[in-house]
Amino acid sequence: MARVRENYSEFGQCSHTKKYFNRALRPFLCIYKDRTLHGRMMALFMAIKKLDSGGARGQRTVHGGLQTMRGRRLLQDFEFTPSCHVASYLPGTTHYDASSRTFTVSNFNTSQLSYPNGATHMALSLGVLHFDFETNTYELTQSAPLYIDASFADAAFSLQAPAPSLLGTAIALIGVKFYQAVGGQFVVLRGQKAVGLEVVLVEG
Repeated sequence: MARVRENYSEFGQCSHTKKYFNRALRPFLCIYKDRTLHGRMMALFMAIKKLDSGGARGQRTVHGGLQTMRGRRLLQDFEFTPSCHVASYLPGTTHYDASSRTFTVSNFNTSQLSYPNGATHMALSLGVLHFDFETNTYELTQSAPLYIDASFADAAFSLQAPAPSLLGTAIALIGVKFYQAVGGQFVVLRGQKAVGLEVVLVEG
């Protein structure tokens, strides 16, 4: 019974963290529908929790696991949107500068892009999430979205997010959404291939 109580305690802690982390990502994933996402995120946080070598069984936390390089790598490599890989829509060379919170793309070539059916525009945005995994408090700042269509001619561009005021683990994210231009307005497309989110860097 002691082992059951220990597992239940750690599971509850991970579930609580997952709930607030999911809320923090709503600006990116609010229209994304994937019934597997919550389960996969739960498995992610349980795996990170197991890396907490400083806590006894029943007291291991996601925060403790993220103090390890492997824990941060698990979060950075997690596929939030496996049907829409952001990197596949960024042909060219990418670089993220954490000190200025700037994501830069060079050698960009629009002709190499292949949009989902019905899409006329792609919107890219950079988010910097500071998440305190001890208290589950968070702050997300975002760049202005950059809209790209077939006439986009710039070979290089950059996105910059304001600095969050909250301390915590710094997570840089790149999000993509696809739109259809209808009557001079953008209509966001829905579906797993029309929304993408990837982690660029996890620090702290």
